[in-house]
Amino acid sequence: MRRLAACVACVALAAALAGCDRAAAPPADAPAEAPAARQAVVLAVTPYAGAAPAFVAHARGYFERQGLAVTVQPHGSGKEALDAVLDGRADVATVAELPVALAVVKGHPVTILATLSTQSDHAIVARTDRGIWSADALRGKRIGVSAGTSGDFVLDVLLVRERLSRADVQVVDRKPRELADALASGEVDAIATWEPYVADARRRLGDRASVFPSEGVYDSSFNLASLRGFVLQRGETARRLLAALLQAEELLKRDRAACEPIVAQALRKPPEEIRELLARSRFSMSLEQHLLVVLEDEGRWAMKHRMVDAGRAPNFLDAVYLDGLAAVKPRAVTIIH
Repeated sequence: MRRLAACVACVALAAALAGCDRAAAPPADAPAEAPAARQAVVLAVTPYAGAAPAFVAHARGYFERQGLAVTVQPHGSGKEALDAVLDGRADVATVAELPVALAVVKGHPVTILATLSTQSDHAIVARTDRGIWSADALRGKRIGVSAGTSGDFVLDVLLVRERLSRADVQVVDRKPRELADALASGEVDAIATWEPYVADARRRLGDRASVFPSEGVYDSSFNLASLRGFVLQRGETARRLLAALLQAEELLKRDRAACEPIVAQALRKPPEEIRELLARSRFSMSLEQHLLVVLEDEGRWAMKHRMVDAGRAPNFLDAVYLDGLAAVKPRAVTIIH
């Protein structure tokens, strides 16, 4: 009888523990929480293939499953998205690393929660009817660029490769969506930008286009960023955002075809073009040591060209938030700290 009672007690304990496990880890297809229980988040996004995890997570309901009520706020560039965070109009933004580096050098408490993707999709697109058949022919030409964006940095990188400097060209500042128009109309002789604007410019110029890609010279990262106060005060919300984006990343890797229509709608591009753009992006959420190296390089570049007023370079280790990603994808955090 004592053995029987002990067995019954063990069975009851095992059942209770199993019930606790189910409560702590609901299945992935569990119904979303009631709207009243969700935490509101405003996510500033840009029409860029590197932000695909955000579009997929929103469309597939991954944010809701994490107990979040995410409002997607569209912007023309990552810089504009980050500006929305700095102005208090958004909580988090998808943005390349350069606008983050500039903001940090200026003293803004911006932090990167994770790198969502990396890509080699920047280029200079030039007009051959202006005599630009090779990159060294850019000397003395008018080049359109969006100041303070990764395209701005790429322009300098590619000029240096040709032993040129900014003093050798005329820089014309235009918004990203205006660059292809400026090139097609002849206002500028070349533009430095990224996809999908590179493809738009090539399509409009046709056989009059020369393209000088950044591949092998510069790889950009596309990141999730916020103010430091957001992650300090709403750390659990940050973790849930990253968990939802991780689900989207896994779907992008497992079933790219299911994600293509979602990204096509977000970017307002045909599916075949989206397929090509997604193929150029490497989706793997991370916080790698290389990110700090790039941020430091870009910070020095901005200070050298007096794009920011700063006495000394900041410690960019303060511009990354490690705890959130460490909680959902610990092996992806390789920053030395």
